[in-house]
Amino acid sequence: MKKYMFAALCVILAVLLSSCALLDYLPTAKVIRPEDSANPYLQVVPDEVSYSVGYDPVQSTYSYEALPLEGEKQLYEKLLDNCYDISPDKSEDIDRYPTPQIKLDGYSLSEAEVRTAAKALTDDHPEIFWLTGTIGYYSNVETTIVQLYSSYSPEEVDHRVNAVRAAANDFYETVPDGLSEYEREKMVHDYLLDHLEYDKNVDTIDFDNNDPDIYTVYGALVNGLTVCEGYARSFQMLLNGLGVDCVGVIGESTGQLHIWNCVRLGDNWYNVDATWNDREESYARYIYFNVTDDYLADDHTLSPMYDALSDDEINGLEGDFSASVMNLFVPACTDGQMGYYYLESPHLADFQGEDVKVGLLTSAERQDEYFVFYIDESLDYRSTVTQLFTDYPQYFFGYLNAVNNTLPDYSIDSSNASYYMHEKSRIVAVALHYY
Repeated sequence: MKKYMFAALCVILAVLLSSCALLDYLPTAKVIRPEDSANPYLQVVPDEVSYSVGYDPVQSTYSYEALPLEGEKQLYEKLLDNCYDISPDKSEDIDRYPTPQIKLDGYSLSEAEVRTAAKALTDDHPEIFWLTGTIGYYSNVETTIVQLYSSYSPEEVDHRVNAVRAAANDFYETVPDGLSEYEREKMVHDYLLDHLEYDKNVDTIDFDNNDPDIYTVYGALVNGLTVCEGYARSFQMLLNGLGVDCVGVIGESTGQLHIWNCVRLGDNWYNVDATWNDREESYARYIYFNVTDDYLADDHTLSPMYDALSDDEINGLEGDFSASVMNLFVPACTDGQMGYYYLESPHLADFQGEDVKVGLLTSAERQDEYFVFYIDESLDYRSTVTQLFTDYPQYFFGYLNAVNNTLPDYSIDSSNASYYMHEKSRIVAVALHYY
């Protein structure tokens, strides 16, 4: 029996991207007094979004619903109503454009509670990307007054918002009717990976060295250059527009701040990390697509929940976290039945390999660069790979020869092949060459 040699590049599908970063303005608070007269705020009126026919958009309210105080919820609602009104002039003492002051009579909110409400707003509304971490704040026993600030003038916000909406409309025009939730999710995921580029030059130490656009849906969908925050917030915005619940969650990966998504399909939630899926190797494009918390725990760590932090921590006065990098809502992701490879790759359930042979033939007929298959949980992953490629009888070569016998004009080159293992996802990717 001829012993074939496969080059095994084992477990190389670990972290191949540079670490991500989040835009975390140093939170600052400014004591303000009630305005004697209204400033001439200009209202930004965005263009309409022409969502895809057949899907009813959903608006995420998970962070809003997580707010424990009625005063926080009322503040959230008022902030949402007022954030499109922006002064044409910067504040005299803050290099930002103020939004209207909001007065909450009957509520005495702490600075931390104000920050928590503002964080919930931007969590639920990734399309609102111009607000900064600076707040104007005043409170007594009877009243709370809050003012937020925009990074951009109303004219610039108008331009950027409408550019984002135009990009969203371009995408929605490509979405056919009748897709399942999973198919819509995959379409958004693939669109982002095909159209966005990760900014490999991002400075993860000094954020001031970076273009702030890379952290927003504007930088992602309009400029096409972004980091994890742009991927995640664009994913949430576009998928919500197709009627699928999607939220962003914040944590760390490889010691750096990171953000990814949780998507609800049916009654279950799943983790998706589009940033870490955006890599050159096509066979690794779905390594973090609809995975469980246990799967993600090897290289992702969640930031604390808001109720685990002190007021000083939320306000950025002590500790390693602040309002901008805490979580208000994190769903449990425990189901593994909607993972891409589990659903869409041929399964090896025994060494007869009938499903694998059918899939390999399909790949060969398309002359795919890689063939990916899934090893069922009933089989031990490592020993199965060994029996497939290394130890007699090297079952995979039997599958390959069976496929070659059915190809009319060319064959898969069994002498020039390599395979790639990713045990956590239970896949094997085989590089295919033809002659």
